[in-house]
Amino acid sequence: MSEADVKELRDKLKAVGVGAVGLHTGEVRELAKVLHADESIGGVVYGKYTGGIAWLIATDKRVIFLDKKVFFTTMDELTYDVVSGVKSSHAGVFASIILHTRVHDYAMNYVVPKCAQIFVKFIEGRRLESGSYNVATSRHAPAEAAPPSFQNTSDEGLTFLKEHDLAVLSTVDRTGSVHGAVIYYLVDQSNLVYLLTKSETGKGRNVYAHSQVALTVHEPGTMQTLQLQGIAEVETDQTIKDKVFTAIVKPRPYRSKMELPPVAKLHEGAFMVIRISPTFMSYHDYSKTE
Repeated sequence: MSEADVKELRDKLKAVGVGAVGLHTGEVRELAKVLHADESIGGVVYGKYTGGIAWLIATDKRVIFLDKKVFFTTMDELTYDVVSGVKSSHAGVFASIILHTRVHDYAMNYVVPKCAQIFVKFIEGRRLESGSYNVATSRHAPAEAAPPSFQNTSDEGLTFLKEHDLAVLSTVDRTGSVHGAVIYYLVDQSNLVYLLTKSETGKGRNVYAHSQVALTVHEPGTMQTLQLQGIAEVETDQTIKDKVFTAIVKPRPYRSKMELPPVAKLHEGAFMVIRISPTFMSYHDYSKTE
């Protein structure tokens, strides 16, 4: 990162309303490191939240939550398909912003009004491209999702997925590192995948940072394998949560004795149900000759 890169970024931030104070914060240099070369900024807000001072940056590809501290950096990346709306209000010379997403709400106070106006307009424009905006609720109803792209997957692949309940879940943390965990899962009639974890586990925290996940299912002793990619969200429907909990937390055979699965023995945080909407699935049976 050169000084020229930082200067160019500051010019772009000025265009979306960022003032002199904001242009010289630590978040600017951090943002210069994480923006892609072909990524453009549509709106920015910065202000006070529960953890201190942070930024929300809306680009043509994603929304970034950025909090740069002296010894650590917190960064969340959100795709627009998990953004459900944005709301702003004014009090005196400042504005407040709430970005609603399907995994977390980001609330900021003491926001520069010009930045808030540009940010809200850009977010609403992005969401209107894929859904309808409800003025009464300040939220967007997403357009009907396209069916999952189940490449190389026949009914045999879907059957394989539903007949199994153990897989490796791959998630990405705030720093971009990949995390893998063996989990039990449940598939419903709409091919949505559900799993149970605790809110303070690695995978639980990672879902808030990056909604894109992957699932790998393999049957020992065979050459069958299935890879699934999808968007993960925290399930809020209590009926579904109860059903998933009952299906997963039950005694299972482990080395000739029955025990509850590992998730029942975790102590980090509260139970949470994660719903995965598949975007891609590929099944192979390598025992078959072509």
